[in-house]
Amino acid sequence: MQGAELPLQPVPANSNPQARRHGMAKAYAAVLLVAMTLVACDSGTEQNHSTAPGDTAGKLETAVVEKWADHTFGRMIAEHRVSGLAVSVTHGNDVIFKKGYGYADWANKVPVNADTSVFRIASLTKTFFGTAIAQLLERGQIESLDDPVNKYLKRVQLENPFGGEITIWDLLTHQGGLGRAQVRYDGTGPHPDPPLPAEYIAEHTPPVVREPGTISIYCNPCSATLGFMVEDITGMTLQEYLNENIFQPLGMTHTELTNAPEAPSPAVVTQYAFVPNGPPVALPYPPLTPYISYAGDTNSTAGDMANWLIAHTMEGEGTGPAILKPETFKLMHARKRGNHPDASGFGMQFFVYDYNGETVIEHYGSLNFRSMEFMMLDSKIGVFVTMAGGGEPSETEMAHVNNSLEPISGQVLPEVSHSGVRAVVLEHFLGKLPIPANVAADTSKYVGVYHNVPVDPNSEPSGQGRLVEATEDGGLIIGGVGVYRPSAPDTFALDKQLPLEAGFRENNKYVFAVGPSGAMRMYPHINAGAMERAE
Repeated sequence: MQGAELPLQPVPANSNPQARRHGMAKAYAAVLLVAMTLVACDSGTEQNHSTAPGDTAGKLETAVVEKWADHTFGRMIAEHRVSGLAVSVTHGNDVIFKKGYGYADWANKVPVNADTSVFRIASLTKTFFGTAIAQLLERGQIESLDDPVNKYLKRVQLENPFGGEITIWDLLTHQGGLGRAQVRYDGTGPHPDPPLPAEYIAEHTPPVVREPGTISIYCNPCSATLGFMVEDITGMTLQEYLNENIFQPLGMTHTELTNAPEAPSPAVVTQYAFVPNGPPVALPYPPLTPYISYAGDTNSTAGDMANWLIAHTMEGEGTGPAILKPETFKLMHARKRGNHPDASGFGMQFFVYDYNGETVIEHYGSLNFRSMEFMMLDSKIGVFVTMAGGGEPSETEMAHVNNSLEPISGQVLPEVSHSGVRAVVLEHFLGKLPIPANVAADTSKYVGVYHNVPVDPNSEPSGQGRLVEATEDGGLIIGGVGVYRPSAPDTFALDKQLPLEAGFRENNKYVFAVGPSGAMRMYPHINAGAMERAE
């Protein structure tokens, strides 16, 4: 069930000429579904505009963007799918919209502020040090991305049991073949500060379990190793390097790579989970192990991330600070490797894909907080969305509930996923994926149960897998979602919008192909890895 559009009435605010930002103001919305107040950080005055299908220019007017955002993201707050959210949208050199929704601190009714409320943006960190590596390449401190990473590592050396060297490109495109590593810090064991000692890195670096350069499977240890490489080349901690070479030049004054076991600042948004008719339940700050911290421990704001969007969508040709040459930006953004030509691949840490003829780069991050950055390179549009909280609390979290908080009322729907946000953002700005009427397929070729291709090829598939079923009218149901219709050879697109709560790997399009083992594989349009059918 979807909520009604929120009747937000923004109040004009002063502009900031230095950052070309629209001012912020408070707005209150009476929402029938919930007995709460939504507070929004406004980006401009509302006007009445209609947008024709495919009218990109109309969709980029501030009032139109705000109306769409209020309906889309305000509804998520009203339905208790998240507890706090912030969004920023850029076009060319300008921030055309930014706004906060919900509460940064529910207990004290502190509203989310797009410029000052700090969110955990997790794996978006990878695109920061991907940019750092591009800078080092541009400056000659890295000779070639085809070089062995061991050439630049001083504290650890990667051993490849399959022979040959593991290259920087292997790690940048998640093809390093490293096994899994513990992600969350559980409060036990050492927690050293950067730069991490060689002994600690060696102890926590997993072995290479798959031949490098063969398949992209999301690899946090690969990314962490690149962070160590930046430190070993520069003699600076990764935090220091990013601050000096990226965050400060771009005016990202609320952004930092932390490596902290607790919230480093009161500005960090507190997440809340929900139960119907009960008080909101505060969730603990989600820390990372010091090892994986290098791959995902950045905190930032929607306002700061707008500056980041502009830097990358303008590719060094805008009016702001140029942190890379145009040709280096283009190297970063070009697809280098992928698992299937019709699914997303990787450039220098960014996911790269085609969506309705538009070249899009993105990344997502998840630490209960869910964050996404989208950069539509041809149209020079950038969108950043970050969300906190939502979902049901665990028994442990319920044990610490503050019963003095006012109980919520109204709907409590499942938390919003990355996939659900991706669908609403891309469909708003770039339209729905086409489904030609004259394409048909023998759906019996694709039915079965598919499991994720594991990092370690000798390991057993985990979980129940994803069931692919054929419908009587020539479509597919994939993981309970559908109907997916044939849109190209061996390709199926969803004939409706993906649900907001869709699973992490759910997509609005899938591509099928026979894999190296002879078994059918299913590739999501946008994600790393693949799924293989159990034969």
